[in-house]
Amino acid sequence: MGKAFMIAGTHSGAGKTTITIGIIGYLSRKYKVIPFKIGPDYIDTAYHRFASGNFSYNLDVYMLGDEYVKKSFLNHALSGDVAVIEGVMGMYDGINNTSYGSSAHVAKLLNLPVVLVVDASGMAASVSALVKGYIEYDKDVKIKGVIFNRVGSEKHYKLLKECVERDLGIKAFGYLPQDDMISLSERHLGLMPIYETNGDHNFSILYDRIGEFIDVDGILDACDVELKKDDLDDGKAAAKTKEDIKIAFAYDEAFNFYYQDSLDSLIDAGVELIPFSPLRDEAIPKDVVGIYLGGGFPEVFAERLSKNHSMLSSIKGSIEKGMPVYAECGGFMYLAKKIVDLNGDGYNMVGIFDLDAIMTKRLVNFGYAEAEVVKDNVLFKKGDVIFGHVFHNSKMSGIHDDFAYEVHKPHSEEKWLCGYVYKNCLGTYVHINLLKYPNAVDRFINHCKDYGREMEKYGT
Repeated sequence: MGKAFMIAGTHSGAGKTTITIGIIGYLSRKYKVIPFKIGPDYIDTAYHRFASGNFSYNLDVYMLGDEYVKKSFLNHALSGDVAVIEGVMGMYDGINNTSYGSSAHVAKLLNLPVVLVVDASGMAASVSALVKGYIEYDKDVKIKGVIFNRVGSEKHYKLLKECVERDLGIKAFGYLPQDDMISLSERHLGLMPIYETNGDHNFSILYDRIGEFIDVDGILDACDVELKKDDLDDGKAAAKTKEDIKIAFAYDEAFNFYYQDSLDSLIDAGVELIPFSPLRDEAIPKDVVGIYLGGGFPEVFAERLSKNHSMLSSIKGSIEKGMPVYAECGGFMYLAKKIVDLNGDGYNMVGIFDLDAIMTKRLVNFGYAEAEVVKDNVLFKKGDVIFGHVFHNSKMSGIHDDFAYEVHKPHSEEKWLCGYVYKNCLGTYVHINLLKYPNAVDRFINHCKDYGREMEKYGT
């Protein structure tokens, strides 16, 4: 038996992220909290890690499938005292017009109790009708109670509490008042990343507000779940390498979008992952035989990145020598000739691909995506099928004719080419979680081993 619960919202913007971060931070003063996020979001998981001191893991049914979601949850939840899972969008919002991949889907899959966050501004007895709809829409979802957000006063909360407990027989666990001091900063693509806040936000105030206004102990009492090691099916894992394999991964304010399960998959296979900063370091770490360039916001730091000439040269030279490199989204943009901002100003990047990354005012090809692999590359073989997510507001301008992926959205005939290939480098806008692809982990490691042997042969 363990403690675990999901915090879901009636809709995007209801306040579930603020409340989740607050509850994680408050509980972490006493317990080891293991956080999770439904869906593909990287920014929320970074806040979870900041609040808990522990890595946060994405439980994304579309990208991982049911069994890998179960594997990730049990593997990590068992290592802590409390598992707190943040939902995605509205509780029943899944792919297209379905609930597939929604918070409700994962709550049922993992048998999790749910605490529903309701934006109660301007509401009274109508709140009962709203919450009743969420309870009755799918009675297999175990909604244990509600937390009200943006409440006008204590008197307002007492009215709301009386309504839902009288009309629906569920628990009101508390509320958060409207308070600018606990609001989180936003910009394009969502919240301001935690790495860029420079400690400006006083999170202790948020944690204190949670303790003052929300019955967190009451939530724990209502949220016992069965967490059994017997249910943990390891499935197929990447083979552990017997050689010393060092792979560098970009990690700083500009590049920090990684699924922790992806990094863990490489580590579990025997890789030593070495972080480096394209913003501040002069070159990639010594003795590495591969590079992983994750996503992030290179456009925000384009000028600084462009001025680090030694790093640009180090990465380009390594790729030209044949070093295996995998670059996702922001990392892919970094490998272009230039990043061109919305003002039309261009900043030189690595220049491996004869393309410019042009920033756009709107998201491009946003959402889940399925890709058929049409050419062998450092991760996949021709004929493989991968499931990922696309989330960027830029496009590549230029001519390139060497692609690894043919991509389309679920239930759509629209297709486009991605997975740009140059030597042993693969750059793509499609984010994936490597936990689902142990063969890709093996393949990348083997390419890195081959490169290392070649360098030893020639004494470089």
